[in-house]
Amino acid sequence: MLNNQNNGQLSYAGISYEYIKWYDIAGQPFGIAVNFNAIVFEDANNIIDTKGAFAVGRDFVSTRGLSLAFGNDNNLVGTGYSPNAVRFLVGRNVAMQGPLVVIGHVVAGGTFRAAHGSTYMIGKDGTQDQLQTLKNLYQAQGGSPYWTPSDRGSHYAIPSYDVPRYIPAERIGADVNEFFREAKESMQYYHECITRLMPNGTVTERFYENILQGNDPVQNVFVIDARPNGILNKELRIEIPDGSIAIVIFRTGNNAHIQYGLWGSQRLANRTLYVFEDAENIYMEVPAAIWGSILAPNAMFHAHKTGGHVSGNAAFRSFAVNPSSGFEFHLYPFVGGVTCEDVSFAPVQEPEPEVPQPETVLPEPSIQPISECPPCPEAEPCPPCPQPEPCPEPEPCPPCPQPEPCPEPEPCPPCPQPEPCPEAEPCPPCPQPEPCPPCPETRIEYRPYPVRVPVPCPRSKTRVIYRKVMVREKVNDCKIEAGKIFGCIWGCGCNCNHEYKVNLYKIRNEGKILIQSEKLGTCGCFEFNVPYDDCYVLEVCPLLDKKNSCCRPMLTLKNVGVSSLMILN
Repeated sequence: MLNNQNNGQLSYAGISYEYIKWYDIAGQPFGIAVNFNAIVFEDANNIIDTKGAFAVGRDFVSTRGLSLAFGNDNNLVGTGYSPNAVRFLVGRNVAMQGPLVVIGHVVAGGTFRAAHGSTYMIGKDGTQDQLQTLKNLYQAQGGSPYWTPSDRGSHYAIPSYDVPRYIPAERIGADVNEFFREAKESMQYYHECITRLMPNGTVTERFYENILQGNDPVQNVFVIDARPNGILNKELRIEIPDGSIAIVIFRTGNNAHIQYGLWGSQRLANRTLYVFEDAENIYMEVPAAIWGSILAPNAMFHAHKTGGHVSGNAAFRSFAVNPSSGFEFHLYPFVGGVTCEDVSFAPVQEPEPEVPQPETVLPEPSIQPISECPPCPEAEPCPPCPQPEPCPEPEPCPPCPQPEPCPEPEPCPPCPQPEPCPEAEPCPPCPQPEPCPPCPETRIEYRPYPVRVPVPCPRSKTRVIYRKVMVREKVNDCKIEAGKIFGCIWGCGCNCNHEYKVNLYKIRNEGKILIQSEKLGTCGCFEFNVPYDDCYVLEVCPLLDKKNSCCRPMLTLKNVGVSSLMILN
């Protein structure tokens, strides 16, 4: 756990960049990774929002942006501004086309690429040298010599306006590969142990739900066998005593198919653990709401193409989601307390007893784990465990060398006066826009209505008789598609040909965040796929050598599938 000093809330997201090492926690299947909302041991892609911290063992690739550690409902409860918490940990490479926005530090073991506008918010620790420490941590080759973290009052902001910035793992001496390897081994121990537990609760099947009832005041174990097809198509309703935990073991075969939209309840989210015993792939085939944590270290999780969420901890072999999906991880950490004695675990390496927060205080390398009691013979009490010898006092650190003063910069030469611009040639006439394509899935319906048509009377040359003629009216049925912003630019009011840049921003607490951008020619169309419920700003910018007050882009919005949209030009 990390102490969040700025918002008064307890923080349980991330681990300290000063101590990126694995250790087990008794009764906690996720170990120290309980501080990560989700941990993926191999590759992950395209996730757009995780309310807590996120850890990826190999590569993270995304065609859009990513926000991390803003807390449930973006209120920073459980996250907050921390001076040392790593909220995005990647074992190898990061490749993103959109910006990365994190409340906390970013550490990667390989290459790193993210869009300009990426920002990390770091809490203040009250020391005078913190600003220089942040400069050293986030220095980047090819960056501007004038780059510096910005002071936001309650925290510092690490901007990436010049080059992508992050903390290389080797700069802080972190072996991230070893961290993920030991994490996988530890969770595999717990996975094997839990799947051997005998059920002590009942599962009652109904037409549309499974009712899981348990009476154990500590731990209630349920087994749902969906073999051979692995289809999970019922709601899960859990009834257990207050303060106890529920463990739900799924037996599905190689492929598990989630086909119902509700598991568990928000009230029991942090005391519910779903364990996939034998699945290698988990397909979320509906945008489900899963309240509880998922332990599936051997499975690849395929999130739904439009949305859904997992509210708890999650451990997967790998993770994949559609680039346009609104799937999210929500922050409800599992409380632990699992009783499991079937598997012999590796020794637990814990921090010093008087320092329960390994993120805030770096344990000395000389500390050894307390030895365990030897196995006792049957019907005989165990002998008392030997008391560990006190650790030797660490030697004081040598004083840090004082940096040499920076040389005075040479004065900048005077800027040359620009030559007068030549007279601009008159702009050619703008091309006529192409006709709009028909709406997708258009249905044409003909409706009859009477029209009076003059018909010559057979008995008179001047008299006119009106007869009723039935005419069918063409009706177009064009529906709005949720989650899509689609429009076209047909030219400009200045009658000149030039290009445009269309930017889409997402509204956050402190302003707007660029999430997608497209560059168009004189005439062209753009399309953005985003979650429906958020607020957005659409900005159309003409690309000109000099400002022209007569520029008025001719904009047509053909599909606005979001709840709130503002337009700037």
